[in-house]
Order: sequence, then structure tokens, then C-alpha cells
Amino acid sequence: MKVYISIDMEGISSIVDWSQVDPRNKEYERFRKLMVGDLNAAIEGVLEAGAEEVVVADSHGRMSNLPPEEVHEAAVLIRGSPRPWLMMEGIDDSFDAALYVGYHSMKGTERGVLCHTISGRVVDAVYINGVEMGEFGLNAALAGWHGVPSIFISGDQAVVEEARRLVPNIRGAVVKWGVSRYAAKCLHPAKARRLIREKASEALKALDEFKPFKVEEPVEVRMRFATSTMADVAALIPYAERVDGRTIRMVFDDYPTAFRGVRTAIAVAYPVEER
Repeated sequence: MKVYISIDMEGISSIVDWSQVDPRNKEYERFRKLMVGDLNAAIEGVLEAGAEEVVVADSHGRMSNLPPEEVHEAAVLIRGSPRPWLMMEGIDDSFDAALYVGYHSMKGTERGVLCHTISGRVVDAVYINGVEMGEFGLNAALAGWHGVPSIFISGDQAVVEEARRLVPNIRGAVVKWGVSRYAAKCLHPAKARRLIREKASEALKALDEFKPFKVEEPVEVRMRFATSTMADVAALIPYAERVDGRTIRMVFDDYPTAFRGVRTAIAVAYPVEER
């Protein structure tokens, strides 16, 4: 079996503040080690369940967070940016399953630790065919387009609940419970890793129970930006239609093109500064 793992950082055990996920801050070095600990637990779990090949996409920030020498040697590591498929770089139909480690909930989620959607500075919300989706949903739909089921997620309680609204039988490892956006009740990292390993193994052993998460095509995308100025700029994209002060609408023939359309709109709007 061939397994794909996308790993973010905000949902890693014990992380509750931006300083802990920012390479410019001294806290970061300590918490990137917790990140690799959660990852290796998931890798050990899928190996135990029979995985023969594991590909990991380092998917936080500039996507070069994991110390390569500390990642389980069974895995092939994708790192660095820019890259076409962002958090899902390398996904294709050769994989049997996709797992998500250290994920967070979408922007505006109550008690969602460090919740945001792709770029908190730019994006207020993304709707796919009328359904609001965070990073899990957007990425799971790309895996699903390739026929790959999403079977496991780790992070706070909010993101596990968010994932289950789209994939009801997904196995989840809740490593913390949000008190607010910047506070949580956290499992000890060692206990969190045991849980991640157990649930990842359980998920792969139950692979036959899962179906790929897919969205209907053509795909309607609505993006609401943080400011109207960002929407002003994004609306200049030829295939974008202005809906209201902060929202644009785009329609695409297939999901991968929609995925890249979302990325393009963010890239166009990101440099905008309010005066």
C-alpha cells in the first residue's frame, strides 16, 4: 500500500500560539520537534497496518519545517515552496489513502485553535458548491478527485468535527481541545503520539470502509476576502465575477482547476495593503 501524509503545524500537540509556528521566533525550534514527533507517530501507525510506501508533504508556511534527519526513514519527504499543489503536492492516483496530521479548523470556528483558511490575512471564507470548506475539505477534495480516500486526521477537536462533516467515518486523533483561538487543553505529547499512531493504524486497516471525498463538477467557488480592496484586485482575474463588496465567484470545469483558481486569487490579493 502507498500512503500520502499532508502535515500542517497549527494542529500539532500543545501548539496554541503563532509564535510557536513562526520560524522567526525562538519558540519555533522547540515546537517543530513536536511536529516531527506527531508525524513519526502517524508513519509508524500506517507501517504497522501494512503501508509499504509513505510520502509526506511538509505543508506549513514555507513548507520546510520538518528536520529531514528526524523524519522516519521509511518516508519520502516533499519540502519547500512554491509548488503547484501546495499542501497536497505529489498526490495522484497511485496512492491508496491520504492522512492529515496537525491540521486546524477553518477561519471563524468557535474554539478552533489558530483557526484560519489558507491565508488568514487574505481569506475570510471559501465556499465550494455552496459549502464552506477549510483546508481539510479543500485538500481532501483534491485527493478524492484522484480517487484517493481521506481516512485520518489529527489536530484539535474542532478540526476533527469539521472533517467528520465531510467524511463521517474518518478516524480522528484529538490531541487538544480549544478553550479559545489561542488556548487549549492539551494531551501530553507522548500520549498524543500514542493516540495518533493507534488511530492512523486503525484507519488504514479499515481502508475498505472509505470512499474518496469528491465534489460535483462543474465547480462553483465563492471566495470572501478579508477586505473589499482585496476583492477589488481579485475581481480583475478574467474568470472572476464580483458578487459583493468582499466576495468573488468563479466556475471551473473540474476540481483541480478550481483548486488552482483559489490559489491564484489568494496570490493576487495577498500583496494588497490597506491605506
